[in-house]
Amino acid sequence: MNYVEVIGSLTAAQGVTGNENDVSKCVMTYFKNYTDEVWRDKAGNVFGKMGEGKPVILVCAHMDEVGMMVTDIEDNGMLRIASVAGVDPRVLPGSDVIIHAKTGKIKAVVGAIPPHLLNSDLALKNAKKAYKMNELVCDTGLCADKVKANVQIGDFVSFAPAKPMELLNNRIAGKTLDDRALVAAEIRVMEILSKRCLGCTVIFCATVQEEKGSLGAALAAWGTAPDVGLAVDVCHATTPGLGEFRSYPIEAITISTGCNIHPRIFEMLRDKADEEHINYEISATMLNTGTDAWDMQIQRAGIRCGLISVPLRYMHTSVECISLDALENCARLMAEFIADFDEDWEEKLCFKD
Repeated sequence: MNYVEVIGSLTAAQGVTGNENDVSKCVMTYFKNYTDEVWRDKAGNVFGKMGEGKPVILVCAHMDEVGMMVTDIEDNGMLRIASVAGVDPRVLPGSDVIIHAKTGKIKAVVGAIPPHLLNSDLALKNAKKAYKMNELVCDTGLCADKVKANVQIGDFVSFAPAKPMELLNNRIAGKTLDDRALVAAEIRVMEILSKRCLGCTVIFCATVQEEKGSLGAALAAWGTAPDVGLAVDVCHATTPGLGEFRSYPIEAITISTGCNIHPRIFEMLRDKADEEHINYEISATMLNTGTDAWDMQIQRAGIRCGLISVPLRYMHTSVECISLDALENCARLMAEFIADFDEDWEEKLCFKD
């Protein structure tokens, strides 16, 4: 599988949290390459099922992206916008964006008052801080009448799509790698497992609304009633100025442990990573992991959950950076973990005496 090609297709599709319809169609197309059992639930989650029998393993990677929404239309046609699900306002000035309007996609840019036009005291003050959302405008280039005829309050705004930039050392940068890169990893696992004889049922899910509380994962876990839940997401890669306990080497994947994680799932993932000679770090998270695993865990009578993460730099910007080597290692670990389940699965998942 060509990661750059697949990720490029996924990230080009619009999918701001709460409006994932476009990207869900793209995901369904890829899932159908490896299974005939592909469907979408009422919330918009996309599923692809492989194998049969017990256990049932649910793998979740979210397909929604952070973005913006139109909140007001000025008399001069400029648009006011608000963040949806945590876009970083520090990177917005100068950004190319797309307004997903009722009449189609409209290109625009995000701008702000330049310091030259501020009075000296205010200019000095603003030079020391980043712009806030209420200080930004979205400019389509259209006159006010045409803006009002095409755009309405509530329209979603996303970063303009662009092919991922291929950096040195087998890394890429671009928009929405959180978490479309891991949806691509799910597709890679499907490719690997399509050549295997599975001793279990695995349901791959591209979830909605993770950035606003993992609604999609909660509904997916309730609806599929899995025996095992595995979330795959990004974490923070080592970056200058970031504390060592909050970030991980960009070349390594992380395997989480803590109250959100079933101890046997953690041990199985760790042991399999050792067996496959996969470069990994252990992430100890005592509270909310901030991923789909958190909401999967508490569905029905409780679901045994695990979490694998791939370090990413510059999260929630248009230049997120990730290692394709780490992404492939994540896919390998998922595939080998899933393929290891057979008729003695219940014993493998039992707590140790």
